[in-house]
Amino acid sequence: MKKFLLSERFRLELHWDKCTHDKAGEMSFTNAYFSGPVLKQAVELNQSDHITLDFCKQTMVIVNNVYTGTFAWNGIEYKDSNIFLKAAILVYDEDLKDIPKLNDSDYLVIDTRSHENEKHNYNALYPTYVVSRDSELYDYRR
Repeated sequence: MKKFLLSERFRLELHWDKCTHDKAGEMSFTNAYFSGPVLKQAVELNQSDHITLDFCKQTMVIVNNVYTGTFAWNGIEYKDSNIFLKAAILVYDEDLKDIPKLNDSDYLVIDTRSHENEKHNYNALYPTYVVSRDSELYDYRR
């Protein structure tokens, strides 16, 4: 697979310079930012907020909504068509044994297609995929 494709209109990417795993069940991100075509139509983000990322489609699971994590930030700055996030963390259930360990060169692709204003309150999970620097989708099912 050369490129991981998602309908461009709904594509949101989360990038960072450094990802650290200092505590069980938590990853911290340095210089994290959102980018992607969906930002052209998105409403302004709250300074302190969170979204729930659902990694289930990329991992082998029997039950849906098992591999989820809460991505939160405390402070934002809009710059160069990106949204820079301060104090960004991903919190997940530390009992999950196969949670992807993110590297500094990875990034996340978030599918926002079910999160238009009229649908957002009924669909709290954002399908999310871990992608390597060379745009390859990680296969955690092996």
